[in-house]
Order: sequence, then C-alpha cells, then structure tokens
Amino acid sequence: MSFLLPLAVKVIDSALAKLPEDAEIGSLLIDACLHILKKAVAMSSTKVDDELFAVVEKALANRD
Repeated sequence: MSFLLPLAVKVIDSALAKLPEDAEIGSLLIDACLHILKKAVAMSSTKVDDELFAVVEKALANRD
C-alpha cells in the first residue's frame, strides 16, 4: 500500500492541474478533501487532530 500512495498523489496532482476553475468543481473537491481528512484524523491518536478537523469542517460549512 505504501508504494501506491506516491503514485496516487502524482495521478491526483496531474488530474487537479487539468481541472477548470469552476466553483461547483471546487465545492466537490472540498467535500472530497474533507472526507479524506476525516479518515486520516480518525487514524491518528491525537485529540488535537480531532479538534482541528472539527473547526475546519465547521468553518467550511459556514462559508456561504
């Protein structure tokens, strides 16, 4: 799995570079990033990560 992550990062970076500047796509990307971040925070064992994620999630929910 660890050897696939750098490859996945390169593929994602390449795909993101080709995306048009669009608010709807941006919103979808934010949602995807929050989903990934939530999974990463759940895997960590620190309360600070949980609190930081909660603040970021709340801030993004109130962005409109």
